[in-house]
Amino acid sequence: PDGMRIRGDINICLMGDPGVAKSQLLKHVASITPRGVYTTGKGSSGVGLTAAITKDVTTGELALEGGALVLADRGICAIDEFDKMDEADRTAIHEVMEQQTVSVAKAGIVATLNARAAVLAAANPLYGRYNRRKSLSENVNLPNSLLSRFDLMFLILDVADVDRDMALARHVTYVHQNEGTESAKKSDTVDTVPMDEDDIDDAEDFGESEQVDDNGKQDISSNVLREYISRARKHQPVVPEVVAPYIVEAYVSLRSQGTAEGRKQKNGDQTVMTPRQLLSILRLSQGLARLRFSDYVAREDVDEAIRLTHMSKSSLMEHDDGGLGDQNSSKRKWGGEDVTSRIFNIIRDFSTSSRSQRIELKLVEAMVLRKGFTEQQLKQCLEEYQNLDIIMMNSTGTHIEMLGDQGH
Repeated sequence: PDGMRIRGDINICLMGDPGVAKSQLLKHVASITPRGVYTTGKGSSGVGLTAAITKDVTTGELALEGGALVLADRGICAIDEFDKMDEADRTAIHEVMEQQTVSVAKAGIVATLNARAAVLAAANPLYGRYNRRKSLSENVNLPNSLLSRFDLMFLILDVADVDRDMALARHVTYVHQNEGTESAKKSDTVDTVPMDEDDIDDAEDFGESEQVDDNGKQDISSNVLREYISRARKHQPVVPEVVAPYIVEAYVSLRSQGTAEGRKQKNGDQTVMTPRQLLSILRLSQGLARLRFSDYVAREDVDEAIRLTHMSKSSLMEHDDGGLGDQNSSKRKWGGEDVTSRIFNIIRDFSTSSRSQRIELKLVEAMVLRKGFTEQQLKQCLEEYQNLDIIMMNSTGTHIEMLGDQGH
């Protein structure tokens, strides 16, 4: 009512070891999006990102020129080497990342420019490689006030894994072997096809430009992806009355759990649920609804948004991988406790709060997935505790029965 604007764009920060292709990902996103600007932190000054006053050589008049964030209005601004920016230049981004405006008061010009851009930033650790035993702010040279403006923060580590390293090495050598030959074949068979305005559904017309990889999956061409994004952005999903109480209840429970875990782990302010995270969940839910070309947010969108928030926070917590990098291990430590114990604690707490020994499996699945765990981890947990005779599944496999309140 008072004209206050709430940010609708999602800001994402990627942090990790050098050589994990963060810059390649940023460049690809900036090239695919209908309006994208790519810049680096060290090569961009504060006025270069926001706005600058220039003087005309002939007339001597002062003019206002927009920077990278203003040029990326209603698009994506990809900022690489985010941690290497000067402190004075970085303060200019604070206003853009929350209010989405650039306020200028220089040389007699007072103006407010729109900068409704989503910020995709990549940052490297302070001392070469990421130290899992230190908090995020100790590893990355960024203040907490700036980190809290990111909706999602993902940690990408360079972990030694034989299968993944083999696949990467084969891909790199294949690219060097066939350099130039693939593009020549493509140019012979495929001409640049203009995107039809009316039928994105007939994307198979562009099948000639799509490739099938070794796993049988089809690659989507940039034209189709760009058109899909522009169509999806036309939808403005709203939160229906049925879903609103569900979001409130989920946020309050996450807030209480996050505060308790933050005190226990002492992992800094980044892993504690803040009121900004509620807006993040709403933004992510609306983004997922846009992907379905829907005008209403469904409960599944909220669950997926909360799962994404949990996954981004869990990547910042300390995992005890034992140096093996086994992604599928259900015994991975998470805050000093293995995954199966955490999943069982979720089930036991729900059983205690609902005062019922019989719980529906669908409810348990929704709760566990929302916390960032996978279906495979839930299945392993249920099998393990069934063998211990702590829980029991009914014959149809739809309900879980708690066999007494045993601790673990």
